[in-house]
Parts: sequence; C-alpha cells; structure tokens
Amino acid sequence: MFKLYSLIGRNSHLSIENKVLLYTAVMRPILAYASPVWGYAAKTYINILDTLQSSLTRMIVKATRYMRNDDIRNALKITRFKSHIQKIAINFFDDLPATNNYNMQNLIPYIPNDNSKRPRRILLDSYNPP
Repeated sequence: MFKLYSLIGRNSHLSIENKVLLYTAVMRPILAYASPVWGYAAKTYINILDTLQSSLTRMIVKATRYMRNDDIRNALKITRFKSHIQKIAINFFDDLPATNNYNMQNLIPYIPNDNSKRPRRILLDSYNPP
C-alpha cells in the first residue's frame, strides 16, 4: 500500500478525482479488510485507522495544517472510517442468515448483554438487531 503513496502524494500529477477513486477502490478496502469481526477492537485502534484515513485524504488534496479533516472529508464526499466499517458490519450481519454456509446458518443468534463493558457488537453501537 505504501507504494501507492507516490500516486496520491503532493508531487503526483493525477487529478483529485482520480486520487479519490484510487483511495476508495484500492486503499480503503485494504484498511477495512475483515472489519465486520472487529467487535472486540478497542476504540484506540479504530482511531488509528481513522487517523490514517485523515492523513491520506490530506495528501490527496495537498491540505495545509490549518484545514480541518471534517471539511476535507465533506469536500471529497468521503465518510469517516468508523462509519464506513459500521456500514460494512451491518451489511455483513444482515446478510448472514441468507448465506449458503451450513455452519453459519446453525450459529446461535447473539444477544448482547447490557451488563458487559465490551459487547461483541461494539462497532454497531447504533445498530439494533431485530
């Protein structure tokens, strides 16, 4: 992935649209690999990935120190990394009952315990399963 930095860096001659396409098509899927199972990941690790996303988007637009990351993401129409992996996790868990895998179909549905400090679906804090 680090070899792609030359394509989105400050000295790159690609347009911003092509740099964003390169980020969303190649780099973000690498960062979000296996993200539906990150339920036990601490917030600090997800924040590290969010910071990496911010540095990549800053490289894309050649941002100065004084530009806010939220403004850059809004201009490029890129969601926060946590929102992106939450969407992936929601789609994964919603599609899980319709899978052809026999072992996955026989899994007991998980109901999080409200008393536990770190529920399995910590990524899905805004998601309420049926």
